[in-house]
Amino acid sequence: MHDNNPLTKYYRQPKIYLSLPSKGEFYPPGTIQGDPLKLPVFGMSAMDEILLKTPDALFSGESTVQVIKSCIPGLQQPWLLPSIDLDAILIAIRIATYGQMMPSTFKCKSCKEENKFDLDLTKGMDYLAALEYADSLIVGPLKVNFRPLTYKEITDVNLKTYELRRKLAQSLEGKSETQKAKYVNETMKDIATLQVKSFIKGIASVETEDETVEDTAFIDEWLQNSDKEFYDKIKKHLEEQVNKWKVQDQKVKCADCEAENVVKITLDTSDFFVRG
Repeated sequence: MHDNNPLTKYYRQPKIYLSLPSKGEFYPPGTIQGDPLKLPVFGMSAMDEILLKTPDALFSGESTVQVIKSCIPGLQQPWLLPSIDLDAILIAIRIATYGQMMPSTFKCKSCKEENKFDLDLTKGMDYLAALEYADSLIVGPLKVNFRPLTYKEITDVNLKTYELRRKLAQSLEGKSETQKAKYVNETMKDIATLQVKSFIKGIASVETEDETVEDTAFIDEWLQNSDKEFYDKIKKHLEEQVNKWKVQDQKVKCADCEAENVVKITLDTSDFFVRG
């Protein structure tokens, strides 16, 4: 960047300011520049839009990382951001680029007519901003402490799960029903193992009466040898957190028959940043 460029004053300027739902917690030291409750958000550049149309980079999460770095300079290590901040960050970038209203459509469950409506993205931002992450749970005599997974950890799990499913589809070609059943069972077991490992990563530590255990191997061993009740309580807690930290479905009336419909809001980066 040239200091004497006369066009400097025409560079992008912040359009909105973002308060991270995490309030800046769960970030490694030095990974946030500025106030986590007031981070400047720039609209996307032409290069950012090109990145979001690059299938390989989009699938791997790399394009999302680069766009976050471009639009929110205070977050220069997006791979490390906690998952509870991701939806708010994506919404903020979308608002800074195209405005708070997002054109959407749905088919009425009653009359089957196609409806167009404008989704107010600020409602999603307000919902996420009001949440608090439940970072601990008492399980019998123990206190289990949690942390949200990072964007990198979630992306890795998704990529590995996709790869397992892709290999499964390929391995089924030309196989007998017995062989297919075997491959399906083995793959489902591998996917379940992957999910459990991800689940364990969300446990930051376990406090006993005498000490705090942070070693993942010890926690894994404890879960495998503990009562099912302990495991189920922890699993339920983590699943509730995942469901809570998503932009909630919206109720919208059909323009033709006025039936109330529940519209699911998904922040899929492959189409979320398309203007229309």
